[in-house]
Formats: sequence, structure tokens, C-alpha cells
Amino acid sequence: MSLLTASDLRKNFGGVEAVAGVSFTLAAGELLALIGPNGAGKSTCFNLLNGQTPPDSGSVMLDGTDITGWPPRRVWRLGVGRSFQVAATFASMTVRENVQMALIARHGLVWRFLRPAHRLFRAEADALLAQAGLTDQADQGCGALAYGALKRLELALALANDPRLLLMDEPAAGLAPADRRVLMDLVRRLARERNCAVLFTEHDMDIVFAVADRIMVMDRGKLIAEGDPAAIRANRLVQAVYLGEES
Repeated sequence: MSLLTASDLRKNFGGVEAVAGVSFTLAAGELLALIGPNGAGKSTCFNLLNGQTPPDSGSVMLDGTDITGWPPRRVWRLGVGRSFQVAATFASMTVRENVQMALIARHGLVWRFLRPAHRLFRAEADALLAQAGLTDQADQGCGALAYGALKRLELALALANDPRLLLMDEPAAGLAPADRRVLMDLVRRLARERNCAVLFTEHDMDIVFAVADRIMVMDRGKLIAEGDPAAIRANRLVQAVYLGEES
């Protein structure tokens, strides 16, 4: 049964159709990659799903609820997490404190000051850091983290909302190839353990074909192919448009 259903999504910017009739489904626990050339419409598609940008037409259903055009905060409350190409953390706080702040926001305690924030949800934060492989860096300031650790922290922050769906826009951007594989293997393991659906973009095709259960290919706002990694690798249109091989 599908957790996420996008139906005929469309978005125009100044007469240019950035997303042109995109439809797909995503099941709980599934990793779905969205790939395509720069400017294909991938980030716009993400923005339509989590409310950053309202669609001109079409619909987005999350577990039977129509969330089309909902603002990001309301979508987040339903368990939709989003990560971006550039990791966003509080550099002046420790790794643990960043996760604690995410947990405080999830529980709606941001504006309550009866207890010092550093005492709230410490055990939950440490559990998330353990899942992300950051236990040894819990007390380190975020400003001093290596980039790979920063990306793992971003994953822990997304998981703090106990998401049913993760939208990950180039989660491995800026990482060395070996670190990309480590991070995406971690994403896949946590998605399976939590039964969390993941939709992600990535330019490293080795990572995409190794990690994704299913792959969608966009070009000029349209989906031109969808299938398992073997089917996408063998697709002549995908080879011509994106993989750089002769058709």
C-alpha cells in the first residue's frame, strides 16, 4: 500500500513548465531515487511535495490525507522530513544540543522555559546519535565537525521528528565517494528499521544503483522512465538523455 501518492503534479515559472504532469507512488520502507540532468525539475518536485511551493494543479496524498499545498510546517507535523544539499545546524551548539532542539520542536516545547533546554530529551538525543554513528562526537561543537559527520547529524535531526517519509535532496553532496556510500547505506538501514519511505536525489549513479529500490528519471519536467535499477540501466532513452551512453 502506498504511503505517498503524487498525481499529475504541474508547476509553471514564467511560462516554463518545471514539473509537467508528474505522477508516482512510494511505499513505506522503500528507497526511491529521483534522477535527471540539472534543471530537470527534481528540486521543484520536492518543493511541491513538502509545501515549499504550491502546485498549479495535481495532488499529493500522504497515507490517505490530501496535503496538496499545505505549508511545510503542517506537512512536517504529519511526519515528513526534508534535508537539503547544504546541511543546516546551530554551529555554536554541541551535536547533542542540536538533536535536543529538534526533539524540543517536535514536542512543541520551544517556548516553554520551565526546564533548561540542555536537560530535555537527552536520552532520546543520544539514542538518535547512536543510530547515526555520532555517539563519540555528542559533546563536540557543530562548528568543528567534519563534513561527513555534519551530514550524519542532519540525518539524526530529520529522524528526531520520527518521520514516515524523508525527502532528501542530494544528501551526499560534497562528500567523498566512499563517504557517500557509507551515508546512503546508513539511510537505507534506518529506513528499513523504521519502515520509513525515502525519496532522494543524487548525481552519483554508482550510489543510486547500489542503494535505490526503484528509480525515476526526469527530463524537462517530465518523468521519462521508472523502474528497478536493472530496468533503468538498460533503458535506451535514459542512456541517451542522462547516462551519457549511445542509444
